[in-house]
Amino acid sequence: MGWRVAEVFAPSKVSWTAAAWALIAFWAFIFGSVFAYNIAPNISAGQVLALVVNILLLALVGLAVLLAARLVLLLPFHYRLALALAVPPAIFMLTGIWDTKGAVIVTALLVLGLSLLAGGLASLLRRDRPFRPIGAIVAIALGVTALGGLTFGLLRTPDDPNPTLTGYRLAGATLPLPDPGKPGVYRVRTYTYGGGTDRYRPEFAAKASWRSKPVDGSKLDTEWKGLGGKLRTAFWGLDPKTFPVQGRVWAPEGPGPFPLVLIVHGNHSMEDFSDPGYAYLGELLASQGFILVSVDENFLNSSLVDRINPLEGRPSKENDARGWMLLEHLVQWRGLNADPKNPLYGKVDMGRIGLIGHSRGGEAVAVAAAFNTLSHYPDDASVPFGYGFNLRAVAAIAPVDGQYKARDRPTPLKDINYFVLHGSMDGDVTSFMGSSQYARDTLTGQVPAFKSALYIKDANHGQFNTSWGRNDLGLPWTALLNLRDILPPNEQRQIAKVYLSAFLQTTLMERTGYQPLFADPRRGAAWLPRGYLAANYADHRTTWAATFEEDLDVATSSAGGAITGRNLSVWREADMKLKSNQMDTQVALVGWDDRVHKAASYSLDLALAAAGTVRSLADH
Repeated sequence: MGWRVAEVFAPSKVSWTAAAWALIAFWAFIFGSVFAYNIAPNISAGQVLALVVNILLLALVGLAVLLAARLVLLLPFHYRLALALAVPPAIFMLTGIWDTKGAVIVTALLVLGLSLLAGGLASLLRRDRPFRPIGAIVAIALGVTALGGLTFGLLRTPDDPNPTLTGYRLAGATLPLPDPGKPGVYRVRTYTYGGGTDRYRPEFAAKASWRSKPVDGSKLDTEWKGLGGKLRTAFWGLDPKTFPVQGRVWAPEGPGPFPLVLIVHGNHSMEDFSDPGYAYLGELLASQGFILVSVDENFLNSSLVDRINPLEGRPSKENDARGWMLLEHLVQWRGLNADPKNPLYGKVDMGRIGLIGHSRGGEAVAVAAAFNTLSHYPDDASVPFGYGFNLRAVAAIAPVDGQYKARDRPTPLKDINYFVLHGSMDGDVTSFMGSSQYARDTLTGQVPAFKSALYIKDANHGQFNTSWGRNDLGLPWTALLNLRDILPPNEQRQIAKVYLSAFLQTTLMERTGYQPLFADPRRGAAWLPRGYLAANYADHRTTWAATFEEDLDVATSSAGGAITGRNLSVWREADMKLKSNQMDTQVALVGWDDRVHKAASYSLDLALAAAGTVRSLADH
């Protein structure tokens, strides 16, 4: 029966020949079109030669592909089956660390090394016939070389990208103020609130200090669907129409009212809860007179269940929902502050609110700040907003940027105090994405506000959350990161405590004496671990001499003065790019060839200085 089916459906020789001629005709059409439209109107010998060379090169590529396919078919079936099982998931997993090219190269080295090593060892140990010990030893040696070289390349300690900073120590005039990283005078009380139905955490269920109401986020989280969505619902016992409003609270004892600060985690396995990881900040800030809430958004985090259907995977586009949830928390805080039955009745200063976010939460706080000013959800105006909270401070810890874009535009901020910090050894968010949001915080000068970006040498991503730890990749890639040179966890968190406390005291308590710390880390040398910190800073008084964004003329500045160049081999204005995204700002690229000109110059005429508007660069 099987042979008869094969005879009926197997193509004949004539069919194969016709199919081949169809492909040759397609090939002739492609190159004939190139010749007719690009070469024939202005034919030259060079163009014809280039076309012939390209045809030959592409033909060689095609032959190489056919040869590789032929060689694979010569391999034993069980080895081909093993390749088919092992290679695709290896490339898929490794693309989370390298780009596609790097993932393919590493996978090839792994496959080659493991195959040669295992094959050679099996041949030596089993002495198969015919026994070729020299071939087996060579195979083992090649396998060890491939795997050893790969291991050395992955695990070796890289050269310091900033060798001039080796041994650098903070030194300077520390501000004559109390160390913001040390506990304050208030005793701290803790609370929890939740919907009362949490399956896994009694502190949000039967043991909650007070009950909150769920909210309908179905129009913001539209990817909770399919089989993966059903499995998420089965785990949590909820869906986007019943998102829980839950949090852990650290509050100072006393009459208040106290400023309110929400902190929200980023993406992690939803089954491994992330919200307890900021207790160190809760204890510190509450002792200093803040109410800190660690918001539970674990139900928005990713999980292996999202991959149950590869064609319906949950994309990384839920940060609008994360930001919106923060505003919904504030709505309920406004209500409980007016509720005499609540233990924090009348103790919350709703006129002084701050947000802190880590990783995806770091983008979420910026989204929340933007949504706070809008009347409706920009992606669906049937969802009303109109929040209008007095949000004075937004801080981001190693944030992502651009996972949510309203109308394909990055999230804007205007006249808001913004602080972002990031570590140089972040193995998760490998670009300083927060610098993009920093660049988009527009300070008009009409409202007193400042922004600051802090880059921390040797800090990683996870240690800012005590639940996440030292390795930013997790299994199975725990051996692929250099953990030796990462800051000790207590030092990394000390930097977070000092800066986040100083930022909130400056913006929510008007203790502006800490503000110089954000322009110059040396002003906190006695409070910080010894190491290297780099800061960028601007405030409402800053006057930009040149942003390189005002027009297309490289010879004009934002302040109206002229820009001149002499003996330059490179002079142009361009977008600033990070490893994985745009920095949302433009720069001047200037270079010269000292083999041609020993001296070169790039001059900016500070017209404002001549007019008396700007006294000096140091003043701004």
